Amino acid sequence: MNATVPVALIADVIDSRSHTDRKHVQRSAEDALDAVANIVPPAEAFHATVGDEFQAVYASRNDALRATLFAGLLPQLGPLLRFGLGEGRVDGVPSRTSDRIEDGPGWWHAREAIETVESQQRRFAFLRSWYTSDSPDQDLATNAYLLTRDQLLAGLSVRARDYARGVVEGGSQKSIAEAHGVSQPAVSKLLRDSGAAALIEGFRMLT
Repeated sequence: MNATVPVALIADVIDSRSHTDRKHVQRSAEDALDAVANIVPPAEAFHATVGDEFQAVYASRNDALRATLFAGLLPQLGPLLRFGLGEGRVDGVPSRTSDRIEDGPGWWHAREAIETVESQQRRFAFLRSWYTSDSPDQDLATNAYLLTRDQLLAGLSVRARDYARGVVEGGSQKSIAEAHGVSQPAVSKLLRDSGAAALIEGFRMLT
């Protein structure tokens, strides 16, 4: 896999029509994506498109995987997001009526991926991300990882998610323990027993 190939990312709000306060949904989604971009900066920043969708471009597959992993560690307080990741060239088509019209294989693959993850959620309700490229073998391996990763994320307790996010953000287990009023061994045990330690190690391996 060529690490320099960009990955287009489409995020959308799950069950957006079920939310009565559309402005709150928009703000919450933008806040979540700002948090993601702060930890894993995209090559092209997140921006809202139509309806409940947002788009960004990451420099590589690994960066996009790290970004969506961190998204899964955020507090589950606002609307839930799903992600379509598409590897390939991204282009901007000039237009007299818009600053930039996104085009290219990366966006075509991202669109296919976001439609696939929505379809797959009928079987795997926990699934949040899907990946598409020109390499079927790479897609199989990456999506097998995403299936396992997203199930682990869905099973985390609020506290395990908070601890894991703190570590990914650069905190030590000692500082996290002090912030939550527990011992460092308690933090270490919960991370290990919940599977969060494996997610943290995966984040580091992708860095």
